[in-house]
Amino acid sequence: MPEDERRARIAAAVAGLGGSTPVDELMRRICRFAVDEMSASGCTLVLISGTEPVGLTGAGRSSSVITELQFELGEGPCLDAYASGEPVLLPDLTAEGAARWPVFTAAAARFGVGAEFCFPLGVGATTIGVLDLCRDEPGMLSGEHLADALVAADIARDAVLYLQESPGHPGVAALLDAVGMDRFVVHQATGMIAAQMDKTPADALARLRAAAFESGRSIYDIAQDVVERRVRFGE
Repeated sequence: MPEDERRARIAAAVAGLGGSTPVDELMRRICRFAVDEMSASGCTLVLISGTEPVGLTGAGRSSSVITELQFELGEGPCLDAYASGEPVLLPDLTAEGAARWPVFTAAAARFGVGAEFCFPLGVGATTIGVLDLCRDEPGMLSGEHLADALVAADIARDAVLYLQESPGHPGVAALLDAVGMDRFVVHQATGMIAAQMDKTPADALARLRAAAFESGRSIYDIAQDVVERRVRFGE
């Protein structure tokens, strides 16, 4: 299935046709979608600042407990996905690949968790949180479920970036319609602006949108200039 079709399908499932779903409710629906449609036993969306969780939403059995446990212990695949900006896929928590988190895997086993899959919410070089899926039984995600999880993480990330938008913004519905290379360029530029101005990704996105409004150009054109280093913020 093409990515734009997959995104439209998941967006319709979690946001509804009206597109006016509050962000916190959207997060809950994404977690529920993962449990219902991706064969997950539990799903948590956690927003992270530094090394601390600043927001957490979950669905399914023991999902939030397993995510919170990793912050309490200071180890686990969720933290590694956040630190590296790369997905961490563990189809079997008793396998050798999970041995680098011995305290966490022992604790997770007591809760009956057999597999865990963590997808970072990335904006350029910055990560703002993680979509954390767990399963009672060991086993790898299917290709379709893996693709769905990656898109669901993208939708969650995009929604969070809109939390600080000014009144009158087009809302989550318009954001969920954005697909393809244009969206990737905006995310890449947002990460670069955040680094240049020492701002949060949400603030950097707001600054990018303001620059587009002030210049009368599209946000994608401004983002392309940033990525190709024709424009720099913070000077």
